[in-house]
Amino acid sequence: MKKITLFAILATALALILAACGSPATPPPAPTAVPAQPTVAPAQPTAVPPTSAPAATQAPKPTEAPQPTAVPPTAAPTEVPAATGPRVLRIGTGTYPDVIDPQKSSYAGEINVMQLAYEGLTRQDDKGNIVPGAADKWESSADGTSMTFHIRDGLKRSDGTPIACADFEYALKREVDPFVPGKQYTGIVYDIKGAQELDDYANNTEPDKLDKAKVEELYKDYGVSCTDAQTLKIDFKNPLGFWQYIAATWVTFPTDKRAVDADPDTWWTKPEGHVGNGPFKITQIDEGKKIVFEKNPNYWAGTPKLDRIEITYNPDGQVLFEAYKNGELDMITVAPEWLQEIDSTPALKAAFQRYPAAWTTAMAFNNTRKPFDDKNVRAAFSAAFDREGWAKDVNKDTVAPYTRWIPPGVPGAQPDKVGVPDTDFAAAVKTLVDNGYAAADSTAEKPKVDCAKLGELKLTYPASPLNHARFQFIAGNIVKVLGCPVTLDPVDATVYTALTKDVKTNPQIARQGWIQDYPHPQNWLSVYWVCGSFSSRYGYCNPKLDEMLKDADTTLNFEESIKKYSAAEDLLMSDVPGAFTNYNENLFLVAPYLIGPAKYPSSGDGIWMGNYGPILDYDVDLASVPANYPKQ
Repeated sequence: MKKITLFAILATALALILAACGSPATPPPAPTAVPAQPTVAPAQPTAVPPTSAPAATQAPKPTEAPQPTAVPPTAAPTEVPAATGPRVLRIGTGTYPDVIDPQKSSYAGEINVMQLAYEGLTRQDDKGNIVPGAADKWESSADGTSMTFHIRDGLKRSDGTPIACADFEYALKREVDPFVPGKQYTGIVYDIKGAQELDDYANNTEPDKLDKAKVEELYKDYGVSCTDAQTLKIDFKNPLGFWQYIAATWVTFPTDKRAVDADPDTWWTKPEGHVGNGPFKITQIDEGKKIVFEKNPNYWAGTPKLDRIEITYNPDGQVLFEAYKNGELDMITVAPEWLQEIDSTPALKAAFQRYPAAWTTAMAFNNTRKPFDDKNVRAAFSAAFDREGWAKDVNKDTVAPYTRWIPPGVPGAQPDKVGVPDTDFAAAVKTLVDNGYAAADSTAEKPKVDCAKLGELKLTYPASPLNHARFQFIAGNIVKVLGCPVTLDPVDATVYTALTKDVKTNPQIARQGWIQDYPHPQNWLSVYWVCGSFSSRYGYCNPKLDEMLKDADTTLNFEESIKKYSAAEDLLMSDVPGAFTNYNENLFLVAPYLIGPAKYPSSGDGIWMGNYGPILDYDVDLASVPANYPKQ
């Protein structure tokens, strides 16, 4: 692709900024035809006063998880007007999944697909409670060093074949198998005996030099075993009090060994490969366009009322919006630029759903690439980011400025404390000038950054017309504050997802973040930031932080553990691994004829509202659907 360099004066950049409108920070999709890559160049630098971020508002705190009971995930049935025809939930979203493999996936769009077709040992409900899933009961040892899960009797896959302990043992062994490349969530099981040793061996050994005998020897010390056909035992390195949360994640989803053995690399690209144990089964995969699910008649808790779920993917959010308005979709994520039309259109306003999200985003820096291998540069760029402008002008107040990692509403959050350097334009310039990046003509009265010392600055993002405007805002912000040019680097959305999974390809500067898997600070800190986990994507590793998090993870008293997690987050903030900029809200349009999803908002919802609710009871009022609603 030919690169076009655009030297724009600041007035032009600001015009684009004012025209920009934002959407939630999870990377939106991109069209196949990627726009050219302009560079936003500086005008004459001007003195700009610092911008202060408003205080964060508290989101509802998740309720404490109850003791497990064998109760199916159903709610009281709702009366629906008599009508005939299929009951179909049609969801529109952006980025097509990069991979749909329980032991390899890591993005919300990938996980939401799998949650329909699979179920882990436990489940999480819409309030953040952990409830029975494939296991109908579990218990911890008195000293907290092990847990046992009883797999429910009579459990089946969607094709009717039985599932027992061995299927979950296989999934957890596959998660640490050095011969399985591309795994993204292995760090989440590091607390299991022998897990990190297996993963370290994989990470430190060339693939063609892996020794099967060595791997088999390492597996002997792995703390996952079946004590009988229905009982799975997990042994930990240290006492733990939260593993029931991890048991609900996709790393425990029982991937079908038959499919993997038949086609190890691409089994997940075909519907027949997904013989899962969830409430639905995948029946159609139209790569890049659509994934279709039908009800699973063998699901342990009963058969869903919905006959079918269709997830349609389109890189242009505006196309999805028009499809919703035309009755072709029943639920979509809302971009802030549509809010004015939604507010002025009664039918859209009635369908609009807005609620807190456990979701933080940041200007992500690859800490292995210059100049962001220098903490001073990371700190300066954090201070240079206009958080208030991003929240108000771009995102129409659907995000809140924030400088910390754990968002309000999550146990251990510290919303009243500054984390990474807050917005302060003068301080951003001073930090660079004082730490080796001063221009030759820089003075105390007129400090100036030598852009050549910073080198090329490249901002990579999923390409779409809306995203191009948003990232013009970010580039223009850097130009205005630091006076240095920024190259805009739009790429295909699915390609972008793949790039961010490896430090060797993760962009120099990007927008990345985290939507919680479960409401516990361990998920925000230990899962993400310990050496070798997600932090490896950015080249971040601090052994001192690892020690602090290990101490917090193994503290069984919850209140004491929270204090330790808070201290660990403070250390993380002082390292400035990225410039945390905001936390988010969930924004959806949900058709009024859908029964159920809008009643079960969850702060962890990804691409659709009601993801963690009682999906078996979701229904459609067929008497109220549009004329173009599916007839078959």
